[in-house]
Amino acid sequence: MRKIRFSPLRFAIVLLACVVTAPGYAETIIFGHILDDSTAHNQGIVWAAKQIDSQLGGRYQLQVFPRGQLGKTDAEVVEGFKYGTANMAYLSFGHLLNIYPPLAIGAGPYVFRDFDHWRAFRDSALFQELVTDMEQKTGLKTFGLAYYGERHVTTHTPLRSLDDFKGLVIRVPNIPTMILTFRALGARPVPIPFKETYQALKAKIVDAQENPLPTMRAMRFYEVSPVVNLTSHILDAQLIVMDAKFWNSLPAADRPMLARIFGEAAQRVTQDVRQEELALRQTLSEQGVTFNEVDRAALAAALRPFHHSDYFPWGGELYDRIQTLH
Repeated sequence: MRKIRFSPLRFAIVLLACVVTAPGYAETIIFGHILDDSTAHNQGIVWAAKQIDSQLGGRYQLQVFPRGQLGKTDAEVVEGFKYGTANMAYLSFGHLLNIYPPLAIGAGPYVFRDFDHWRAFRDSALFQELVTDMEQKTGLKTFGLAYYGERHVTTHTPLRSLDDFKGLVIRVPNIPTMILTFRALGARPVPIPFKETYQALKAKIVDAQENPLPTMRAMRFYEVSPVVNLTSHILDAQLIVMDAKFWNSLPAADRPMLARIFGEAAQRVTQDVRQEELALRQTLSEQGVTFNEVDRAALAAALRPFHHSDYFPWGGELYDRIQTLH
């Protein structure tokens, strides 16, 4: 993992994290993520903080740092576990490519047919098998999977066919699976930090971006990229993770309650995001957004061979096992 540069805020948090907890003082748990305060993901962790305070007698204080204060990407926040700048984070499937490649398949194109298929994977023995193996190999403790939404491509003009993806300059997060997906379609993916995406669209540095509808609403991307092409190319999600060393340092008697609260937070986020993305079709239409139906079958067919080659790191056998889930 690359070297972290400390900002004054991070340095202050390290000092806070290094203070020995004395009797009468709460144990501080630091949760960092890159999303806006208004998102279901942030609200879910704020809910968890209140539950922890009330149900564990004030012995813990969960501090939440949204909007990329502790790192511009999920991976940067998780990297901070080594330095104590954070103890917990949301970790997107795509960022697992360099941490635990098999689970990066969750950010692969057209791996999931729809939300029900994604949910079947989340609840499957296969998913638990992968999580258990990841925990053993990475030093991460996982508490649940929070749905992020169906990712769609926004542009100024509708995408009518596969040919329209050729040469399309599209902003993507700096996630290898995302870059590989759009390169496979002939587009020109450009990694740009999340917080800089709106300005990049406005200044026409890029022609397009891709995100779920709730994210487009929170970041107002529809103002500068008003056509939503309903590609549903990825049904994205984020693991709620903690540094395993920190987890193991907590009193064993408190861990079941903490695990239950974080698991329930993931469920609450999933429900809220799913309800919001269904409602936003109507809401965004009323705000002038154009929704363009796309031939998803053609896109999926174009990308399917890449799952059975060395192009993606998970291999065709795992892809095929997921396809059998119902």
